Amino acid sequence: MAAGCSKSFTSKYEEEKYYDLEYEEFCKSFAFSNSSTCWICNGYYGPNYEEPLCGTCHSFIFPNHPQDEAEGMVTEVSDDEDSGNDEPPENGSEAKDRSDGDPDYDDLDRPRPSAPRNVNQYLEMLSQPREADDESQRQICALPVEVLLSIFSYLDDLSLWNASEVCKQWKRILEVHIPQQMWKKYTKERWPLFQQISTIPNWLHMYGALMNSCFCRTCLIHMAHKAPMRGRVNHIRANRLRNDIRSLDLDATEGIDAVALDNQLFHWQASILGPAGSPYEGGKFFLYIVIPCSYPMLPPQVRFLTKIVHPNVSRHGDVGIDIIQHNWSLALTISKLLLSVQSLLTDPFTQICMEPELGRMYENDRPKFEALARRWTWKYAMYEVLPPVDGFI
Repeated sequence: MAAGCSKSFTSKYEEEKYYDLEYEEFCKSFAFSNSSTCWICNGYYGPNYEEPLCGTCHSFIFPNHPQDEAEGMVTEVSDDEDSGNDEPPENGSEAKDRSDGDPDYDDLDRPRPSAPRNVNQYLEMLSQPREADDESQRQICALPVEVLLSIFSYLDDLSLWNASEVCKQWKRILEVHIPQQMWKKYTKERWPLFQQISTIPNWLHMYGALMNSCFCRTCLIHMAHKAPMRGRVNHIRANRLRNDIRSLDLDATEGIDAVALDNQLFHWQASILGPAGSPYEGGKFFLYIVIPCSYPMLPPQVRFLTKIVHPNVSRHGDVGIDIIQHNWSLALTISKLLLSVQSLLTDPFTQICMEPELGRMYENDRPKFEALARRWTWKYAMYEVLPPVDGFI
């Protein structure tokens, strides 16, 4: 049990019960250190609004259009300028109708999400301070329902859900006037690997629960925007990704799945199941993968979307694994990369951690770490089997 505890117990049962309650209280109150400000600038560039990074730091470190560092290594552009990929951007399992027989599962009739702001736009905002206008906010809340619905009709699904989080009145309006089938479409559009295993009583609540289960909403906007990369697409990349798609389908590993989100195969969503016997067992964790133009010369960018407690995963979702950071090999495929990430869940590397406080907890108090990891798994990674009832996590 916990080291250095001087409390005495009359029985083993009493001791275990005491520590179970202690761990439960700890798990409920756990928060990353310095979580109230930006993880990078410590609040220098402005508030982070409960995100791991403020907008300025995020746009600088994770730009909207990452420049390929090895652009000079690429070959010629394919004839059709769409990466030369003649196969569908979906693996075998994803090729099935995601609508489950729903004839209304077609293109969404709302606009696409706007691209996240870049560094220049954030710096311009920082140089032009604005004062809060409480009177304007009260006037907006007093608008008739018909006017609000007209305004909401111009919003994409991400903005629409954000509007539902503003106040109970707006959430109630959206629950009443936007059909459940529409929120089901939005969920399938943003989470193509999400599988409906159990009955979902409210798709707005499910959409919101999946959004709230993510480390970083700005990364969700990047994934939804699917902006093309800067750099020339080449035949080597296209042929390699064709083989990667085949390997995901033919050599499928249990608990691992991935699907391309755009025709040029830049943006992918992946999922891994928590390994049996680990505190992540039973959870399904979604990941966001960005494939650079010079792949496989350069490794993909891999981030956890689903919140997870792990020494080698940062509070932003970045994965600290050696084969991505330093020892990338041309022999590695997307399938093998995801298998390595899954293996990392059972065998953390604590000598160099993305989150040192979790590394120390793993080494010094393993039961407390496992209790916390198990609680986060139940809280954020099990919505396929335990859908939200009231919209709250």
